[in-house]
Amino acid sequence: MKECNTHQLAALAMGIGAGATAATFLPTLDWAVIGVTAISGYAGGLLPDIDDQESSNFTIIKNLTRIAAVVVPGIQFFYRPTDLLLAIPLALFMLSHFWDLLHQMTKRGGGTHSVLAAVCLSLGVSWVAYLTAGYAAVVPAFIAAGVGYVVHLLLDDLSRPPLPPNAAPSRMGYALTILGKGKSVEFYGLLSIGLACAIALWGI
Repeated sequence: MKECNTHQLAALAMGIGAGATAATFLPTLDWAVIGVTAISGYAGGLLPDIDDQESSNFTIIKNLTRIAAVVVPGIQFFYRPTDLLLAIPLALFMLSHFWDLLHQMTKRGGGTHSVLAAVCLSLGVSWVAYLTAGYAAVVPAFIAAGVGYVVHLLLDDLSRPPLPPNAAPSRMGYALTILGKGKSVEFYGLLSIGLACAIALWGI
């Protein structure tokens, strides 16, 4: 619980920092983009724990996706109705089978605790940011989510107990790895999410 509280405080700080940074250095952005950037930084700081259904971080992310599944199609309906073809299937998927599928794919401390997951899932956050606030939110949301994600992994490493004096040093036990230690299906699932979102964002 203490570790979750640390991650939640760090995620909150990342969200506020991301919003403040966007507002300071990109003053032309409107309030919607700044808000989405802040939420992306917050979500990114919690995303690595979506492989643990007992974690309060998992519950927060699940609730955020449910809110997004309602809000995003509503925004599309009023402002960009042509994007409803993308928003409605995404919303239905997030409300129905996404979390069950994720639970079957992942294992605790596996593929979601990796640089690959940070990139791929941050692309997913960017895609939702685009559907919510338009093109201007894509890059700020990706950076905010990615930085928040990596900060979470670094905090995981810092919270690990030190190795015994005679133990051989190894990177295998660390959270911040390139590919993670998950199942093959988890690796390919994350890669598919990243590629699908990258292709979609490239085409907008």
